[in-house]
Amino acid sequence: MFDPNSIQPIGSENVVIAPEVKKDEKKATFSVAPNQVTLSSFFGKIVIGVITWGIISALLFAILSVVWWLLSTESSGWILWPLLAFIGFIAGMLGNMGLALFYNLFFSKRYYSLSKMLGLVFTSSIIIFLICIPLYFLPFADWQTNSFTILGFQIIFSCFLSINLIEYLAQPNYSASSLLGNTLGFMISILVFMSFISSISWDENQTFLFMLAPTMIAYISIIAGNGIRDAIYYKLFQRGNNPFYLKSSAELSEEEKKAEQINAQAQQDVNIDVN
Repeated sequence: MFDPNSIQPIGSENVVIAPEVKKDEKKATFSVAPNQVTLSSFFGKIVIGVITWGIISALLFAILSVVWWLLSTESSGWILWPLLAFIGFIAGMLGNMGLALFYNLFFSKRYYSLSKMLGLVFTSSIIIFLICIPLYFLPFADWQTNSFTILGFQIIFSCFLSINLIEYLAQPNYSASSLLGNTLGFMISILVFMSFISSISWDENQTFLFMLAPTMIAYISIIAGNGIRDAIYYKLFQRGNNPFYLKSSAELSEEEKKAEQINAQAQQDVNIDVN
């Protein structure tokens, strides 16, 4: 039954905000928040990287079992060079696709678009493969060590680029800050890998080690670097700072419309005061 006393006069201070408005405001606040890192998610991603590395290790072992006779002969350099480039392409592509699949399974709220992630990983792997092929044909004095060094860089850079694309797709507004964390991990990977190369000389009995090292280094370092960046940035966000947030075109258009409305209202108030 209608109660006349329930009508609130205009300008009353006892205005109740509708639940829908509160919900919308909560969604808007959540949508601009960076990724919150917990210990379980941080170490969970590292475990995923180690599992992915294990799968790639099994794949590389199968490949090496087939082409071992090529790698053990010094006269097969012209076959070994494109073969290494193809091995780097297969290892990088399947490893990064596996990483995207695990992310989608265990962190589906953040990494929700599996088909787009797989498409980006596949396309980036082909581009890196085409860029790296000529590097294998450069004249090196120690062609075996340098060929496996190029293979390591190919795998590490493929991991770096794929993780960047996956993070960009997950939260495009934070792509700039995500790039900083991934770059930190990438530089650590390069330093560790170069230290490994300089401390060990190539030997046919260590071929498998040369193939496994860059993958293990890349997945652990880059994933950890991105997780550290996420944790630091979320702490800044909790303190009211959001320096690397990139607004979308829709957000910029909405802000421009609001600014125009405020200017129009201010101009209307001025005209009323003058009259």
